[in-house]
Amino acid sequence: MAMTDKDDKFKMMSVPERVQIAKEKTRRVVDHLHYLLELHENNAIVLYTRTLSQQIPTSFAANAFNVFQQGMHQFEIVRLCALWDSVKRDKENIPTIIELIDHPDVIDALAQETASHHIGGEVLNPSSDPELRALEEQAFQRANEQFGQEQARKARGDLRKAIDDSRAIIASTRLASIMNVRDKHLAHSLSQTWNEKERNENKVEPLPLMRYGDERDMLDATIPIVETLYCWVNGTSLSFEDSRDIDRKNAKALWEACTFTIRN
Repeated sequence: MAMTDKDDKFKMMSVPERVQIAKEKTRRVVDHLHYLLELHENNAIVLYTRTLSQQIPTSFAANAFNVFQQGMHQFEIVRLCALWDSVKRDKENIPTIIELIDHPDVIDALAQETASHHIGGEVLNPSSDPELRALEEQAFQRANEQFGQEQARKARGDLRKAIDDSRAIIASTRLASIMNVRDKHLAHSLSQTWNEKERNENKVEPLPLMRYGDERDMLDATIPIVETLYCWVNGTSLSFEDSRDIDRKNAKALWEACTFTIRN
């Protein structure tokens, strides 16, 4: 995804500025992804199981239920697309974070920050002998420094992979198809999107239609990228799987206990 002219100022930022803004945006993206996971786990029941739909007979109520299902699904698509929207300084999304950190000096700064977390500290239960205590301290500091450098190397490799994986998603047909649905039918009411127009003018094969389940696959591909960014940009490990388990239990607690009585 190329930067727009208005975002050329990214190139003019100092490394500390880029790091600080990336940290802020990554924290916000984590929050946005948590909410998206909550939506997704509710939709996993509402849309993809018969837990509710089997309770709705052929009736006027079925029309309202269809609207409810579609609205839940469409809003999940909107929130997913927001995470992968275009690069811009005021946007809290993955492509903007990637644009901020995709620079050798920025990656090096994040790696060195990771290494610095392992400098210092004190030996637990040091020897009472001053000479032995000094040797213990030296060995402890060397071990910490070595571990810090190993973590720094891991940070560089993991960040590079997250950048490459993100750019692959940004360039993918699957994301383009999902974005096209968002742009054409949800964010706007268009007869033709710019993507469709451009493909038509260049006689390029039309985008494939988005299929049910594409949003799930895109979400699953998004999670490890955000976990990696949060780990090495913000210095904090995070597993969305724990939160996802809670979201799934919450959704089941509501929808599997929910019953409809429809009077025709």
